[in-house]
Amino acid sequence: MLTIQYLEDSPTLDQLDLKAVVNKLCAAAERLPITHLLIGWNVPLFLLDACRSEAERLGIHFLRWHPLLTTDKRFRPNPTWQTEGLMGDKLVGYHGMPEFTFFCPNHPAVQEAVYKHLLVLVRQGIYQGFFLDRVRFPSPSTHPVSDLGCFCEHCQRKSVEVGLDLRNVQRRILQQIQDEKGRISLTNSLLSGQTNPEDSDQGLVVSQFLAFRKRSVRDFLALIVQPLRDAQMEIGLDCFSPSLTHMVGQDLHALSELVDWIKLMTYAHTLGPAGLPYELSGFLSYLNSSTKLNEKQTLDLISQSIGLPLPNDRVSLIQDGLSSLALEREVKHGIELCSSPLLAGIELVELEGVTQLSPYQIKVDLTAVKQAKPAGLAISWDLLNISLERLDQVRQVYLSI
Repeated sequence: MLTIQYLEDSPTLDQLDLKAVVNKLCAAAERLPITHLLIGWNVPLFLLDACRSEAERLGIHFLRWHPLLTTDKRFRPNPTWQTEGLMGDKLVGYHGMPEFTFFCPNHPAVQEAVYKHLLVLVRQGIYQGFFLDRVRFPSPSTHPVSDLGCFCEHCQRKSVEVGLDLRNVQRRILQQIQDEKGRISLTNSLLSGQTNPEDSDQGLVVSQFLAFRKRSVRDFLALIVQPLRDAQMEIGLDCFSPSLTHMVGQDLHALSELVDWIKLMTYAHTLGPAGLPYELSGFLSYLNSSTKLNEKQTLDLISQSIGLPLPNDRVSLIQDGLSSLALEREVKHGIELCSSPLLAGIELVELEGVTQLSPYQIKVDLTAVKQAKPAGLAISWDLLNISLERLDQVRQVYLSI
């Protein structure tokens, strides 16, 4: 499999030249054996129809790239449905952006609204399947205390089903973070999904909370995919890189049983949501400001929690990202966890302040991914902003025999 994402939602989509959009897709297909075109949400109809026709001509599966627990502009959830933080406030997404502001998967109104919205999209008969994105809780990496959720009344109600008292979880976490050891323990639990045997029962409560969130996301997805299954549609799922899944409620093994394939966001050089440098640097900042650990000690602690080698300092983490060895390990770990085919996502797009890639870096990353032997490659994340030269490099490195 080789998937490519195209036409991510943007205010400028309706200004794009139709011929140029189709030509870019054709040029990509000439270079690579693309199996799936993951077309963005909120795409103007004239572009959507043209890309669908071209995908059909090329024999490429045409799937909707669809955010489930955030808005897609057509689907406008009630703000009261947002996830609730440890302090009882509604959690706002990355840079306050609606497309990164999450709604609670345990909220009955969210479940009903998302289900009905998907049903409408299915009945349009435009897509052969769905590539589901934003199926998780919001990342707490920017601040593991204030950004941790969800603690709303609906989560409280569901937690009772598994014998978990969510109010007690809140109290325990607030007690835990009163000292340095507790803050370190919380960070370790969020990253590893486990509790240090030396920790108190507060650490165990955090682990139980993380397990509850994974169950919540799994149950939500099981409900939501039903109309897609009934329509015999293909289902792909976008997931965080394995070392980051615990903190957002994604259980790769459980989720992989509900879909046809999973794409990992193994973005080793992305300073933005889901990118390893971005998420890990958030924890680094939190620990540096709330403990006596120096930068090197903090990076060592994070490295141990996720089981991956990290750069020796923050500047290197942000500017250079993670090594190809770490990338290979992440993909192999994902393969071990998933029961359905796993695709390794690799960033090829150049965005100022988010990615800064070089031909050499792309080459070593593609080589590392190839050595991990996933079921396929997911080129990320918008073909519109990826040069044809980089697609040539994929052919030369990843597809070479």
